[in-house]
Amino acid sequence: MKISHGIEYAAVRVLAGLFRALPHRQAVALGERFGRAADVVWTARHWVILKNLEIAFGDSLSENQRRELARNVFGNLGKTMAEVSRFPKINRDLILGMVDSEGEDAFREALDYGRGAVLTGCHFGNWELSGAYVNALGYPVDFVVRGQHNPLVDRYLTYLRRCLNVRVIHSERGMREVIRALRENRQVAIVSDQHAGSGGILVEFFGRLVSVPRAPATLAVRTGAPIITGCIYRRPDDTHYCVFQKPEYPRTDADEKEEIFRLTKLFTSRIEAVIRSRPDLWLWTHRRFKPVGGAKPIEGSYVE
Repeated sequence: MKISHGIEYAAVRVLAGLFRALPHRQAVALGERFGRAADVVWTARHWVILKNLEIAFGDSLSENQRRELARNVFGNLGKTMAEVSRFPKINRDLILGMVDSEGEDAFREALDYGRGAVLTGCHFGNWELSGAYVNALGYPVDFVVRGQHNPLVDRYLTYLRRCLNVRVIHSERGMREVIRALRENRQVAIVSDQHAGSGGILVEFFGRLVSVPRAPATLAVRTGAPIITGCIYRRPDDTHYCVFQKPEYPRTDADEKEEIFRLTKLFTSRIEAVIRSRPDLWLWTHRRFKPVGGAKPIEGSYVE
């Protein structure tokens, strides 16, 4: 283990302990201040945000507007870190008091259908809390996650998620556990807004061709599970509001490759619409618009 991993883990635990020691509102307010301070210190990611906003919105946003959005993005990230740190102190009743929603009938419909559901979302609002909320509604959720570079931080984050009875499946171990969860009629949540590299599917996002993870649509097509797209908005008072789309069922009479492309294009367009509605709540720190080999947006084309 690297020495830097130990230092980073110690800092995370100290900060998390501070957030848990404070009353909820004070902890979230402090998290926002830490986040806005990170915008000043973490200059590399600040510039990534500005570049992403320029690509996505062009001249419709001024430089000052992009900078203000960057500060708000970091502020939301700090609030989210504070809230996640407090998961060991939060129970089902508190979650239901912090979050309400529209479209939760989608989960009842999927449950009655009997093949589980693939939940597609993005790093928006407090995305960690959205899965805990669905679980609190009575629909068991498994998070499919990619392991953190720091194994100590990764184990701690897994612990925090499990505090709210969310089961964690690491994608590095393959899809066997995911398929088993769907067969058990569980909801499988996959955050699907980051660059997928050469293994992804090419679709348009903010007018640019990007590589999108193929797992959500592939799982849906091959298991018959519907896709449910959802997001969680942060209100000014730091309560939360989830919006879930109706289930989208894979077409059994379609060509598999074409259907995987159709579903991927559909949930990506839904994610884009969510981000456009509140760009301050999306995690623009990721290099989302990486080159994809100069390929043209041809239906069904894949990254080679």
